[in-house]
Amino acid sequence: MSDILKSSLGIRDNIVGVRLFKSEDEIPKDLESVERPFHYCSMIQGARKEGKSFLARADYHTCKGGASGLGLVQCPENIASGTLYFDKLHKCETKDVGISIATNMPRLLPGSTIATYVAPLDKMVMRPDVVIFVGNPLNARRIVQAVMFKEGGRASFNTAGIQSFCVDATASPYLKGEVNISLGCDGSAKNSGLEDEVVVVGIPFAMMEDICTVLKTHYEGWDKFMRS
Repeated sequence: MSDILKSSLGIRDNIVGVRLFKSEDEIPKDLESVERPFHYCSMIQGARKEGKSFLARADYHTCKGGASGLGLVQCPENIASGTLYFDKLHKCETKDVGISIATNMPRLLPGSTIATYVAPLDKMVMRPDVVIFVGNPLNARRIVQAVMFKEGGRASFNTAGIQSFCVDATASPYLKGEVNISLGCDGSAKNSGLEDEVVVVGIPFAMMEDICTVLKTHYEGWDKFMRS
């Protein structure tokens, strides 16, 4: 699946898989935890750009906003109250608007996840819950077209320009069972070097087989039509 996405979309970086563990029993005994805390977005970027793998429990997630989106911890008070978005980040006109942003984010229930496992998709030791890649709008368009090929209808995306990798690209696909496309966020740009010109695509793993089958069969014809 990783090879198909790379070849059909022209992506050079690693495709990333994410598994959200619900209990300690699910975690393979030989899977080593990270030795220091990381931002979740830095874990994704580390897997994407450097081929690294990360097993991290709640205490090893530096960004508690991201950790709360993934169900590792309770939503921090400064986010739930709108204070962070209003007083520090200046992303909203009032605290009430900040509360609206926070409450409308798709988040896993606190404590429902006990650890996250992030790795290049082709190196994962078990099936992921969500697949993430960073690419350009054409890459995202091809994913949407592959979904439409099977399902028809229209695609809807859920984002606020805040909490991109954690909420937009992981929690949303996980909870809704739908592809989500994120415009990134300032935090992932600041903390993990997410580029300005890219989008982040999150895909439920359950959809990957159909998407890859369509892309493998049709991407060359789509590109030929577009470029002719």
